[in-house]
Amino acid sequence: MKKLLNVIALALVLASCATDEVRHSEKVVRRHDTNNSPWIVYCYDVTGKDSTWVGEKWFHDNGVLNLEGPIVNGRREGHFKGYYPSGKLMSEGDFKDGRREGRGVVYHENGGVSIEGDYREGKPVGIWTFYNEEGEIIDVHEYE
Repeated sequence: MKKLLNVIALALVLASCATDEVRHSEKVVRRHDTNNSPWIVYCYDVTGKDSTWVGEKWFHDNGVLNLEGPIVNGRREGHFKGYYPSGKLMSEGDFKDGRREGRGVVYHENGGVSIEGDYREGKPVGIWTFYNEEGEIIDVHEYE
């Protein structure tokens, strides 16, 4: 009887340890109308029966990643990156409380900077610079 109780206790300990392990899960929440491929995918950390939304990924209809970044408390929070259908980096910038914050950069597909400027509370601020594909400044705009 004592051995049986020890086995049951050990099984309960092992089961409780297994439920504390965090695993990553992804769920397709929207598909492209054109070919039914994944368009929007939410990322979750799952512990036991609890899950927390921790990220999002958007995909082009050719299956290449379009946008990715972290989610905190149901809002975009942290560094996001966007990609061209070719897979090359198109843009990057940070979010705070679901709004753009700090430096934002958009790239030409050749890798050169296209646009760069700052955001504060989701709005463009300061001097924004626009470049052609050869890296030459083509415009400068100042936001208040």
